[in-house]
Amino acid sequence: MFDIHNHILPNVDDGLKSIEESIEILNEYKKNNINTVFFTPHINHPTVKTDIYKIKETYEIIKEKAKEIGINTYLGSELYLQPNNPEFIPLKDYFVLIELPTNVYPMYLLDKIFDLQLEGYEIILAHVERYQWLKDNESLIDRLKTMNVYFQMNLEYIEKDNYFLPNNLIEFIATDYHGKKRGNIDFTLFEKYKDIVEKGKKILKI
Repeated sequence: MFDIHNHILPNVDDGLKSIEESIEILNEYKKNNINTVFFTPHINHPTVKTDIYKIKETYEIIKEKAKEIGINTYLGSELYLQPNNPEFIPLKDYFVLIELPTNVYPMYLLDKIFDLQLEGYEIILAHVERYQWLKDNESLIDRLKTMNVYFQMNLEYIEKDNYFLPNNLIEFIATDYHGKKRGNIDFTLFEKYKDIVEKGKKILKI
C-alpha cells in the first residue's frame, strides 16, 4: 500500500520538525504495510513558506533512512494553485498534487488546470472534502471529471463522506499527516478501502 499525500519530510513546512519524528512515523508505516510513500511538502502556500532547494536536500537524507526501513519513496509537492505558480515538484515527473482555497471558488481553476495539462501533467486534487464550493456543485464536479482530474480524500473524512465515495469519485486516499498534533493515523482504513488503493496504484503505475 502507499500514501500519496503527507507532510513527514522534516523541517521544511508545517509538518514534522525532526528527522527522528520522520523515522518514527516511517517505521509505523512499515509496520502497517505501507511500503511506498510520496513526500508532498507545501509549495506556494500563502501562509506556509517553503524553499524548494531545502526540500530537495532534505529528501536526499530521508530517502536513505526510508530505504533502510524498507520503504520506497518519491519526492513531490502539494502545489497551492494560483494564477502564477513558481517551480514545483511533480510526483513521478508528471502528476501534480494541487490544493486550493477552501471557502471561495478560485475563478482561475479550470484555466490553470488546462495549462498544466497542456504541459503534460496529470492533476490530483488534494483533500476534496475541504472545498465548500465543490461539495454541492455537481456540474463543476462533472466538469473536473471530464477533464480527467483525480480526487484525493483524507483518511479522517472517509467514514463521514456521503457523496464522493458513493458516487465513485475518489481515486486516492491519503493521510495528509502533519504530526500527532492533528491526530494519529488510522491505518486500518487503507485495508478497508483497498479497492481505492488499488485504483490509485494502477493510475500511478506503482
